Order: sequence, then C-alpha cells, then structure tokens
Amino acid sequence: MLRILVSGISGGIGAAFVARARLHPDWEVIGLARAPNGHVISFDAAWPNDRIAAAIQAIDGADALVCLHGADIVSPPLRQASYLDRLEALYRVDLAGTVKLIRAVLPKMKRGGVIVVMGWDQASAGMAGESAELYALTKGALTSYAKSLAATLEGQALVYVVAPGWVLTRWGETLSSESRRRLAGRTRSGRWQTPDQVAQVLESLLIRPGDYASGQVVYVDRGADVTG
Repeated sequence: MLRILVSGISGGIGAAFVARARLHPDWEVIGLARAPNGHVISFDAAWPNDRIAAAIQAIDGADALVCLHGADIVSPPLRQASYLDRLEALYRVDLAGTVKLIRAVLPKMKRGGVIVVMGWDQASAGMAGESAELYALTKGALTSYAKSLAATLEGQALVYVVAPGWVLTRWGETLSSESRRRLAGRTRSGRWQTPDQVAQVLESLLIRPGDYASGQVVYVDRGADVTG
C-alpha cells in the first residue's frame, strides 16, 4: 500500500489527483485541507509548527507527500489586497507553509519516499505584472529550496518540483476568452492546462519515481518536460 499525504486536496488539482488515485487500488490518499471530512485531516498551512505537527501526529508513516496548497492572490478578497499583503499571504501559505509541512512529515517518511512541491513555469523566465512578480518570487524561492532539500535528503527521499503554467481552475473560468488567450501565449506550453493534466504528471512521479533524478523541475507541457 502506497500511503500518500496530499495538502490542498479540496482544490481543482487535488480533486483531479484523487480521481486518478482511485485507479490504483494499492494507493491510500490522506488529504489535508481546511475543511476536513472522511479521509481529510484538518490542516492550514498558516498554522504554527506545533499545530501542524499535531495535525499529522496520528498518521502512521508516509510513502509520499504532495504539497498542493497555495494562496489565491488573483481572486477576491486577496485580489484587492495591497502588494505587500499579497506577498505576505504567499509567504505564509506557499513558502513557509510548505517548509513547515515537509519538516513535520519527514520523520514519518519511509526511506525512498517522494516529496512533490508546486512551482510555476514562469518563475525563472519572468512575466510582467504584479501577480507574476509575486508568484515568481515565491515559486522561485520554493524551487530553490526543493533543490537544496533534494541534496540534503540524497539517498533518503526524492524531491520534485512540478511546474504548471496557468491552470484552468475557478479563476481561469471567470476570464474572458481573450484574456485566457493572451495569458496562455506567455507560458511555456502556449496553452491553458487542466487540473487533470497536472494530476497526470503527479501520478507519473509516484508510479515511476526513478525516471527522474531528485531535485528536478518537471514542467507540465505537451508531455513531461524535465529540467535540472
């Protein structure tokens, strides 16, 4: 049985991943989200270390950790917040929240386990606009952290960064077709990606983790495009 902890499981990518996980009878998915139910444990990435550790205390070992949680700064109410308030939200949830969760789970991680964090395909290339600046800053830092963590955990666990472009979740569906076309043209893939396409990449990393060296960034393009 492959036991997989997934934070942010109630989001679009999380739901798509759960649907894919159901195709694997030997997978057990334990979700972490603000609204607990069934196999979902109450979790908020902005919690302090001790509360996050307490939330997962009862979990008896993990083969993989998939970090999908993230602050939504392009939808209300954060969309109307100041630049620095949006940066603070991304720091607390995407960056510090991911680090705290990983450090809490590591003592429970089985040898050879897999850790996946979410990056962004424009983090290193750059894109104009305040939201792009903020995402590049946060996801770029998270990507660098994951690469260093991979070096630290060499021989113990594998660490990957999955880097989609714009994913067609609730926010994307509120945009006009022209806005979607314009944004898609500024990404690596040149198109919007679906939650299921991202989930497919996550699934492949758990099925065949040895296909990629630890610390690599896996871009969600027209196929898995991997960089060091």
